[in-house]
Amino acid sequence: MKILSFEGIEGVGKSTQINLLKKYLEKKHFNVEVLREPGSTPAGERIRDILLNSDNNLSNESELLLMFAARSELINNKINNLSCDYLLLDRFYDASIAYQGYGRNLSLSFINELISFTKCPVPHKSILLDIPVNIGFSRKTNDTKDRIESSGDKFFNKVRNGYLKIAKSNPDRFIIINADDDIDNIHTEILINLDLK
Repeated sequence: MKILSFEGIEGVGKSTQINLLKKYLEKKHFNVEVLREPGSTPAGERIRDILLNSDNNLSNESELLLMFAARSELINNKINNLSCDYLLLDRFYDASIAYQGYGRNLSLSFINELISFTKCPVPHKSILLDIPVNIGFSRKTNDTKDRIESSGDKFFNKVRNGYLKIAKSNPDRFIIINADDDIDNIHTEILINLDLK
């Protein structure tokens, strides 16, 4: 099973590109699963509701630990039991490094310990869809912002820069794609970078 994770700030088009890649792979007769973080398990979806509910005033530490609680459920109850050809993840542990590490200024070494503790499998490839923060949020003007989306431009610029640092530190795994482009062009670039076209 090849694990492909899709990363990026809000509004980069992860869901769109995951769906396009899923359809492409299924046309090639591959068995494909899609999972999202946080979520995709009963407990994970309840944790997602807590994390994203703007009525909850969570500490940064609680946010991080809840993310990993949901992730542990995902790994143990879903990922470890899959036998598909491709698993497409809408965010994975790199999101915690970017959001809670770089964005919330929490300990990167502790986050890496949690990654190890929860036995996170390393994706074969991670696609970072990169876009300036103002453009990402301009695509979501009709959406109601959740608790994390309400964290402000300064926070999301730190997250974006964090993602770029993570990608540049892991050049063999990460593919950086300019998400400020036509949807089909982005899809084609992803296929080329994954050697699928």
